[in-house]
Amino acid sequence: MTEQEQAKLNRIKQAIKNEEIKVKDVDINMTKQLADKSLDIVDIDKQLSDTNTIGKRLADKVAQVGGSWGFVITFMVFLIIWMAINVMQLFGLHFDPYPFILLNLALSCISAIQAPIIMMSQNRAGEVDAMTRDNDYKLNQKAEIHLRKQHSKTDHMIRMQHNIAELLIMQIEQDNKKK
Repeated sequence: MTEQEQAKLNRIKQAIKNEEIKVKDVDINMTKQLADKSLDIVDIDKQLSDTNTIGKRLADKVAQVGGSWGFVITFMVFLIIWMAINVMQLFGLHFDPYPFILLNLALSCISAIQAPIIMMSQNRAGEVDAMTRDNDYKLNQKAEIHLRKQHSKTDHMIRMQHNIAELLIMQIEQDNKKK
């Protein structure tokens, strides 16, 4: 083997070793980046149950009931019955004559209490949405890191295969010269 061929052989072997080292570095780097605690996904259900209070559960139940068609229809029936009793004086009752001042007071009180409770439930739903968005962001970050590193690793492996192919060609040429 000539000096020039030996130098080429050494260069190819060194290039293969360098690519192997770079592939290992990519693996180590990817493992470090993926182990970053800031990318840990939060268990939303556990987080919510840890911060769950009686008030929060009550707000969710009130919003669930108050925001349903069943509640709206039942309340409409109640209002119609209330007005019918007081306008027609059914059963001899006439406790809230037209313009239904007592009914207006009751409705105002219900609205004054129900609205902030529903807003509390909406705030809680907003917290869940924020945690979900944060988890999605972290998951996307992890996927991006993984994809970027896999591309880098693939590039190094392709270069290593190219060098191995060059090495094989050289060995085949050497074998042919010997024959």
